[in-house]
Amino acid sequence: MQLPVELNPQFACNLFVKMSETKNKVLALLSKMLKVPPTEALSIFTSSTHQNLHHTHESISIIIHQLLSFNMLEHTESLILQLLSGKITSPLFTVTSLLPYLTSNSKYTNSALVYETIIKAHVKAQFPMERALLLFDEMIESGFVPSAVLLNSVLKCLIKGCNFEKAWWLFVKNKERVGLDAYTFGILIKGCCENDDLKRGFEVLSKMSRMGFSPNVVVYTTLIDGCFKKGEVEKAKRLFSEMGDIGLVANQYTYTVLINGLFKKGLKKDGFELFEKMKSEGSLPDLHTYNCVLKAYCDDGEMHKAYESFDEMRQRGVACNVVTYNILIEGLCKQRKVGEARKLVGDMKRCGLSPSIITYNMLIDAYSRVGKLGKALNLFDELKSFGLSPTVITYNVLIAGCSRSENSSQVLDFVQEMEQRGISPSKVTYTILIDFFARHDMEKALQVLSYMKKTSSIADVWTYSVLIKGWCNQGNMKEASKLFKTMGEMGVELNDVIYNTMIYGYSREGSSYKALKMLREMVEKGMMPNVASYNVTLRVLRADGKWDEAQKVLASMLKSGIKPSDTLLS
Repeated sequence: MQLPVELNPQFACNLFVKMSETKNKVLALLSKMLKVPPTEALSIFTSSTHQNLHHTHESISIIIHQLLSFNMLEHTESLILQLLSGKITSPLFTVTSLLPYLTSNSKYTNSALVYETIIKAHVKAQFPMERALLLFDEMIESGFVPSAVLLNSVLKCLIKGCNFEKAWWLFVKNKERVGLDAYTFGILIKGCCENDDLKRGFEVLSKMSRMGFSPNVVVYTTLIDGCFKKGEVEKAKRLFSEMGDIGLVANQYTYTVLINGLFKKGLKKDGFELFEKMKSEGSLPDLHTYNCVLKAYCDDGEMHKAYESFDEMRQRGVACNVVTYNILIEGLCKQRKVGEARKLVGDMKRCGLSPSIITYNMLIDAYSRVGKLGKALNLFDELKSFGLSPTVITYNVLIAGCSRSENSSQVLDFVQEMEQRGISPSKVTYTILIDFFARHDMEKALQVLSYMKKTSSIADVWTYSVLIKGWCNQGNMKEASKLFKTMGEMGVELNDVIYNTMIYGYSREGSSYKALKMLREMVEKGMMPNVASYNVTLRVLRADGKWDEAQKVLASMLKSGIKPSDTLLS
């Protein structure tokens, strides 16, 4: 192969001279670095890199040795990070050639410690884990024992990067050849729970005990949380009881996980009892505990009890956050007490808290639902003036509010504005628009559906339900029935809203047989017809003179605890 013109003998000679000069400068620098304390040596090294001095394998090894000898691990890690990221480079070495030199050259460095530092640097910098795992294996094969701290950092990084199975394989493969501690098992149990593998989580707990490690409060709390997420309430309760049996004292987080889990499973009484027990046993509720309790009261509409807990929280010196106020505001909005909810925003500001976009979304929705669209629009202007950016949810509640007010021009203006802001309409946006157009113009509603299908949004049961409602309101039960059948063929799970709508449509056109068929089918599928569905079915059956069927429907209605209208009883 012919050499390029630049690489003539004279050029090669000059290059060799320059490299020799560089090596001489590095040797002089090394001599100086070895005579001073490590911090000063690092300063000399850093200064030399800024002066474009090209370092060698040996100079890098010596500075790392200096730093590690004085346990300056963070400084070493920082230096290695600069090498890995290419901030320190040299024509005399590559990272690929440098790492083996550093780990194998025991003349200057503690190789085990170098391995640990390089691997930790990879983890901290969030580089691809393949190289770190290769070094980890190489470290073990070289006869070194990775510390529990190193193993834990690698496991955490893998699990955080959605590589739980790889983390599990690393543990299983090396558990006899690495350092382990209680945190190792805690990390694995958390990974199991996050990956919906509760069974394996309990296996890790058993393995932990067999290997001589005592589970701590964090381990139990993580498993309790995992049990609730899987709906295993009794297992969660047993774990809590087991904690006490082995002398572990539940902390605030443990209680909060239990209380929140019980509330979410509808076990409000148990949750509130545990909340009182927590306080009586001296474990003071924190912000998250109180927020759970407030939400449970607000969801049940017990605003007076929510305010009692809110007052108690502040008396105990627990600082509220935006979430706390949002929970109360949501509770008030559900009860249509929008004025009170608005006053809470003022309280938030006086406490030094700024309302979030979630706060404004709830208030805008609440005002539009009570028919005060003007105030909703004022809030929209206000949130923008405070530097908050509207989200797709903001536009959805605004479009829905304008739709309810039959303000078609404002609906279209908001659709255009959200697109100008680069916010793509969601499935909910399209459903709101379809519902709006379906009241007056089914052709436009179908055009929106067609456009929706061209985007990444997929129509769901609610999208189809507003279309069926549109056909039923227009008295076009042929199209409604066709769409109802298509939904079943598409595997879309039909809900009670759709059945109630179809019953209304068939009753409206006087089809007593079809209305009754829908009512029976609905009950057979475990759904509860609403009072309107029972009433219209009874009315159309009586109009057709089908008294026996009407009597059976009435009996079923009364058995369900639903009272017929007075006109039907008469």
